[in-house]
Amino acid sequence: MNVITKFNAVGLLTTAFLCSPHVLADEWQFMIEPYLMGTNIEGDFGSGRIEQAEIGVDFSDILENLEMAGMIHMEAVSPGNIGLSFDYGFMDLEGSKTFMTGQELVVGTRQAVMETQIFYRNQLQNASIDYIAGVRWWDNDVDVDVDLPNLEQRLSASIEEDWVDFIVGLRWYSHLSDNWTFELYGDIGGLDFASEFTSKVKVGVQYQMTELLTLDVKYVATWVDYKDGTAGEPGYFAYDTVTHGPVLGLVFTF
Repeated sequence: MNVITKFNAVGLLTTAFLCSPHVLADEWQFMIEPYLMGTNIEGDFGSGRIEQAEIGVDFSDILENLEMAGMIHMEAVSPGNIGLSFDYGFMDLEGSKTFMTGQELVVGTRQAVMETQIFYRNQLQNASIDYIAGVRWWDNDVDVDVDLPNLEQRLSASIEEDWVDFIVGLRWYSHLSDNWTFELYGDIGGLDFASEFTSKVKVGVQYQMTELLTLDVKYVATWVDYKDGTAGEPGYFAYDTVTHGPVLGLVFTF
């Protein structure tokens, strides 16, 4: 099943969900949250004849080579406690190195992750728990350019790999006071549908400043173990990493 077919299946399920009586009820609650993440990436990467290469990129490296980035989270919850959520984040990085021979190496990378979820919220006394099902889409692109001034040539190579994982999870909200809320989130997926394994964990607190604005502070870690093709052969791609770091967001609720 290719990526387009997977998204078509998800689209049909989402359409059926949106047409259900629970969703058509009035007085939805909406939230939009732009956020920043102090991103660190650790793990292993493989491509073609490179079976395994270690990845170790911390937040300072990302800031030094950052070209563009964007992160946003959105949710909508119906009066029947059925909700939809959308999360998208991407980073464009570019770094270069010039050797003593005059050769210049330029490497550009792009990592994007998009999540869409459907959940049911079970309201408890001073708490709530969300039962979640959804998909996580990974999009990784790598561009390599080598400038050979002595030969008056410029060599280029590109790697483009994307895949979709189904995920299930739980989210716990505990209302500590009138203004403070504790959040604990966990999901799991992959299981050889696309990647061998993927999972996300979030833990943090929210502080409601006004009816409209809430400050969101948490730590997030996302794992993925994906392989495509045969190691050492053309077309091989492997990505076994954890992307983690602190998150600071501002939630607009209406």
